Amino acid sequence: MLRLFRTTSFRFTLVFVLLFTLAVGILGAVVYRASFGAAARQTDQTIDGELAVLADLFSESGPGMLTRVIRQRTAWRDDSIYMLIGAPSGAVLAGNLTALPPEALNTEGGFFDFAFERPILDAAGREIGIQQRNARGKVMRFRSAPGVQQSFLVVVARDIAARDDLRASLVNVLVRMLAATVALGVIIGILFSRSLLSQVEAVSRTARAIRGGDLTQRIPRTGAGDELDHLSGNLNAMLDQIERLMTGMRDISDNIAHDLRSPLTRIRNRLTDAMKGDANDKEQALRATLDDTERMLVTFNALLSIARIRSGESAGVMAPIDLVAIAEEMAELYEPAAQDAGFELVLTTAPTSPVNGSRELVSQAIANFLDNALKYAEGGTRIELKVVPGARGKAELSVTDDGPGVDPDDRSRILERYVRLEKSRTTPGSGLGLSLVAAIAQAHGAKITLQDANPSAKNDTRRGLRIAMTFPSADGK
Repeated sequence: MLRLFRTTSFRFTLVFVLLFTLAVGILGAVVYRASFGAAARQTDQTIDGELAVLADLFSESGPGMLTRVIRQRTAWRDDSIYMLIGAPSGAVLAGNLTALPPEALNTEGGFFDFAFERPILDAAGREIGIQQRNARGKVMRFRSAPGVQQSFLVVVARDIAARDDLRASLVNVLVRMLAATVALGVIIGILFSRSLLSQVEAVSRTARAIRGGDLTQRIPRTGAGDELDHLSGNLNAMLDQIERLMTGMRDISDNIAHDLRSPLTRIRNRLTDAMKGDANDKEQALRATLDDTERMLVTFNALLSIARIRSGESAGVMAPIDLVAIAEEMAELYEPAAQDAGFELVLTTAPTSPVNGSRELVSQAIANFLDNALKYAEGGTRIELKVVPGARGKAELSVTDDGPGVDPDDRSRILERYVRLEKSRTTPGSGLGLSLVAAIAQAHGAKITLQDANPSAKNDTRRGLRIAMTFPSADGK
């Protein structure tokens, strides 16, 4: 629980709760001032208005009429409070106050708040008790003429006990609302921090597992589509790339060790035997050693290319490319080699939308397709290089030959490294050509498919092979 209180999310939640509480408090103060401030001003205006009416009545009709009016108004039993005192005797002539409030002695001509006792009456008008009430009033001295000794003190007040009770209730509600806001904010902060902490803990567990050597671990996604979910997706994509790099490095190390062992052993044995022979044996050993060295360099370059492509290093910045233009260039480049091998190289194209890719890598993929057809389409006479549009803006690049084809059981294997079918064992090669194409396809998000060029000749040896690479549209669909 203490860890929850130390999280950034909980701190932010508390800050927002405090700001919200402050806003609620300011709003409550505004409402309080607007409502009860207006009520207080209205009370003062009512008292001033009644004093003005009584003053006019006194000046016009004298103290007798003033006494009768105050007695009449006192009998109304409303919130009005009156008191008429004759000076200098101090006798109470009329009113519903039993005594002059002490606050009135120091505030003649001004407003004052005071407490007074009011009898509680039953339905029959009998007094059954005394109630302590609050009031707000004003005292004025009436004289019939300036300089006259006889004067009258008039106290006019309004009962404000109900207003004070309502004000106390409102303050109590505001205080409870503020306390509930703070409590609810703390609860929400704890729940939010717990949820965020669980997601962060999932990231930490995955990081610890990866640090321990398990590169297959990935951050679980909630599927909520929020920022943390997007962050988890980006981190998982980064982990996929790191795993591909590590796997590529491991594969490169294993493959190089595998490919070095046999050639180097063969070279060592050949040179050892040549040292015991004559000059002719030594020359033959050197020539054979040069051939082995050349094949080793070709294999190493292919392995490095595959590793770099899979890691994204050789792909560079993907840009819109025209597959038709690349196919035309490669067909023109390979046409002489196809004629020398006894093949007719046919180019078939149709306008296609540009796709995002690397011109160099796509050219290398076409070259490997054509090399593969020239080497293994034994007995064939025709090779077709074709670029046509696909569904939803996709583009399809294919190479089709009329050779013996590939058995369905072997089609998924020939895209792997060092895989060479039995009937191609006598043909020079490292078994990395189509593996390199598979890496290029992965870098472009393309799909490779292998199928018979002539499905109707399944029982014949001239089924042919069609290798197609389908590129996604430029918008990634």
